[in-house]
Amino acid sequence: MKSISIKRFIMTGVLALVVGMGFIYYDFYNTTKTNIAKLLKDDIQNNSFDIKHFLNSELKISNINTLKAHLDSIVSSNNLIKNLEIINNLNRVIYSTDRKTKRLNLKCLNISELSANNVLKTKCYSFSTTLYNGLEPYYYTSNIYINEDYVNKLLDENIVRNIIYFLLFSYIFITIFWYFLKKIIILPLEELRQYAYYSSQTPKEFFINEIESIRYSLSMTFSRLKKEQEELYNLSTRDKLSGLYNRMSLMEKMNWIISNSERTGEKFAIIFLDLDNFKTINDSMGHDFGDKILIEVSNILLKSVRENDIVSRLGGDEFVVVLSQNIEDETKIVEVLDRIKKYLSIPVTFDDYKYYLTASMGVSIYPRDGRDVTTLLKNADIAMYKAKNLGKNNYHFFTDSLDAEIQMKVSMQKLLIDALDNGYFELYYQPKVDVKLNKIKSCEALIRLNDPARGMIPPNDFISIAEENNFILKLGDWIIRQSVNQIKLWENTIYKDIKISINVSAKQFQDKNLVQKIDMYTKDINRSLIDLELTESVFINDFDKNYEVISQLKSLGFTLSLDDFGTGYSSLSYLKKIPFDTIKIDKTFIDDIEYEDGRNFTDMIVDIAKNLNMEIVAEGVENKEQLKYLKSINCDTYQGYLCSRPLKIEKFEELYKKIN
Repeated sequence: MKSISIKRFIMTGVLALVVGMGFIYYDFYNTTKTNIAKLLKDDIQNNSFDIKHFLNSELKISNINTLKAHLDSIVSSNNLIKNLEIINNLNRVIYSTDRKTKRLNLKCLNISELSANNVLKTKCYSFSTTLYNGLEPYYYTSNIYINEDYVNKLLDENIVRNIIYFLLFSYIFITIFWYFLKKIIILPLEELRQYAYYSSQTPKEFFINEIESIRYSLSMTFSRLKKEQEELYNLSTRDKLSGLYNRMSLMEKMNWIISNSERTGEKFAIIFLDLDNFKTINDSMGHDFGDKILIEVSNILLKSVRENDIVSRLGGDEFVVVLSQNIEDETKIVEVLDRIKKYLSIPVTFDDYKYYLTASMGVSIYPRDGRDVTTLLKNADIAMYKAKNLGKNNYHFFTDSLDAEIQMKVSMQKLLIDALDNGYFELYYQPKVDVKLNKIKSCEALIRLNDPARGMIPPNDFISIAEENNFILKLGDWIIRQSVNQIKLWENTIYKDIKISINVSAKQFQDKNLVQKIDMYTKDINRSLIDLELTESVFINDFDKNYEVISQLKSLGFTLSLDDFGTGYSSLSYLKKIPFDTIKIDKTFIDDIEYEDGRNFTDMIVDIAKNLNMEIVAEGVENKEQLKYLKSINCDTYQGYLCSRPLKIEKFEELYKKIN
């Protein structure tokens, strides 16, 4: 069966509708006009012949005036005739049935020339009557005027009848058209909808091109989908790269194991494993090499466990091992963990490149550490991160105290946000004292958190958490703004020359807008009154980028201090490259001054700083013996409890007045 397009089908149907209706209307109208014309022709001829015969017979014996009454009666009783005029041979109207109306002077058609073609257009007909006065003839012309209103009424009645026929035919045609439209388009589309929703039996070929094309496309698509579904079902339970169970399969199998363990009372364990420094592998060696590592780790895990245990890759470098049988105590779990560590310790070689793998692992046990999949995975994940924090390449079991630690961390994260919004943070200032003059010349701004519920919280309890969740960026901005405001308050006072040291963390250096923000915050003050303290952690990652940031800060007029000098592994290389103004000796070295090795190390730091024309600040000075020694080696400045703990601004100002 040859199909056609929907557009062509509809256009054909509409065209057929218009042509059919027009043809029928035209045919009805013309037929009726013809019939009316014939009737009118016969009527006009009959009336004309009757009047002519009457005049021919009566005028011979009577005068025209004696015939008027009879003629008036003929005209008034005839709907077709509007007026009758009789004109003598002198072209004078000697009789008219409508005496009030002025003569129209129409050109009248001779009745002998009447035909059906012109009967509807002609308004006047004429005929002649000939009489003799002896041998001399005289003539009368009779004009019959047609009643146009009567003719139009006949035509109007015909039009109404035609319209009725037209509407009736239209209804019939539309009904038939709708039937075919429904059969050829609507019902096939419904079949396709059912087919698309339920993938039922493939419909037979359709008449309309587009619908047939859709049917064919759906048929091909469903065939392809069915094949792909079979393939996807085979792949849905496995990780594409490693071939291990994926997350969905892991969840299903763990739910089954939990249901079985609820009946039998058996324990099982979950090991959450994350490779250490895997991002470095991907960044340095490329993702192809990283994929090879992941495949190798997958093989190691399969080799490390029993046949009935489950090994899954959740994504990235995260793996989960489910030890599903005979887990009576932690000894058997430790055996598996040690076996994994042992196999991972064997160097992996790809393309003549040898790489050593390590992993951090966390363990949770059913039902002790959770009774559902989500809780068990979460707790194993928490234990894994604890293992990472303890130095990586290790494992850790989940404990209640570990959970409490996580809860505390979550609580602290919320408190930090609330504290910044509600003004719980405060800046304390610890004096920096000139060793020779014993006068306060600067101070270090130190953050404190005063929680209304828990009181004063030490920085060690929240700074590391702020670093982890990047809250340190907002907190660092707040410290800078507060320090700048304090410098503004000290303008035109005795404290106007006090320099404030501000600690800038490595996380803050990751903020691409750091320089612009500090520039904006400090544009209204003397920037030489701000000292930015940096630690070596700033330079460990992306030295060139961070060096550029430091150079920009230096160009703005700030002084720079290297904090905790000597605690890192490459401080000397930084001193050669970065224009620091000050070196701060860490408290650990000051504590060892009483020993010869400690003094030697402190002496070395002071010598390095002096040779580089840098100022020296000793941190954590707590007794006079330490201060006496610092004077002997020409240390410039000290800070510590010997002078004062960090103080609120009011107490700091009082101490400054007292000492200076």
